[in-house]
Amino acid sequence: MQLTKKVTAQDVADYVGLSRSAVSRAFTDGGSIQPEKRARILAAAKALGYQPNIFARTLSTPAVRKRSHLVAILISDFSNPYQSYLFEELSTVLQQNGKQPMLLSVKQEEDLDTAIMRLSGYQVDGVIAVVGSLPAESFGQCLKLSLPLVTLGRSDARGLIPSVQTNNLRAGELAAQHLLSQGLTRLGFVAGRADGQASQERWQGFCDTVQAQGLAAPLRLEAGRYGYQAGFTLAARTMAQLQQLEGVFCASDTLAMGLTDCCREANGPAIPQQLKVVGCDDIPPAAWQGYQLTTVAQPVTAIAGRVLALLQQAWNGEQAVPAISSLEPQLMLRRSG
Repeated sequence: MQLTKKVTAQDVADYVGLSRSAVSRAFTDGGSIQPEKRARILAAAKALGYQPNIFARTLSTPAVRKRSHLVAILISDFSNPYQSYLFEELSTVLQQNGKQPMLLSVKQEEDLDTAIMRLSGYQVDGVIAVVGSLPAESFGQCLKLSLPLVTLGRSDARGLIPSVQTNNLRAGELAAQHLLSQGLTRLGFVAGRADGQASQERWQGFCDTVQAQGLAAPLRLEAGRYGYQAGFTLAARTMAQLQQLEGVFCASDTLAMGLTDCCREANGPAIPQQLKVVGCDDIPPAAWQGYQLTTVAQPVTAIAGRVLALLQQAWNGEQAVPAISSLEPQLMLRRSG
């Protein structure tokens, strides 16, 4: 198969009868060019299939104006579909605002330093880190490189790195209040990662609300992860304990889904007749007919918008960046609970 010759800026210039420099200015933010000429050039580029080389243009631009428009998104745990859901929303918001998302998977703390050093070679404009299981102190390399950074899933107690979080204490409170309002007293909590800030805070909010009503602390069951299989395995291992409960709050929707399916297959307690199940996150499958999962929804659209606003503050040189943005969750009532 013969490859088609790549269209160049000179081809576009020849097509519209303008100089190559005019084409370059048309694709440069703030470039000095008449609107009518810019429109002609952009229309010609679309017709010819021309796309400027972003990396080459960035390298040749003076440092004071240098922008790659790349924003790296670091994600540490794809076993939890919420991460994919959040990545999609972040990507959409970035692209709507002229930025190109770049995904990096980071598993361990030692991988993070290497990943961030690699990012500096791409001249990314900023970093969004969705890594709730890694300590905020591990992002020191971003600070050294002066890379704008926002964390999700874990906040920086030092106040050096801005973060956007769902109010996870409130998420636990909402789940507890919902189950208690139905007169349930024998409650349980399925925890995710032991080192996950979100799981710890959801447990605290849930437990404190239950005990404030004079009831015993909920039974805490350790799944170890947030994924579907972790929920299924946990339910199989603790079926006798689940039989004694009236309601359970799971640290993620996928844990709740795995638990639900195990109860169905192993003749466990009927949901919701014998055991009411509440998840957390409100990923799209939570609303599927097979689950109809009552859950505490994270405000994903608001999270993505707030992340972009924080990055734009950094790009604009604004120093007054709040350390932590805490956004409110919402209870979504469905069939399971």
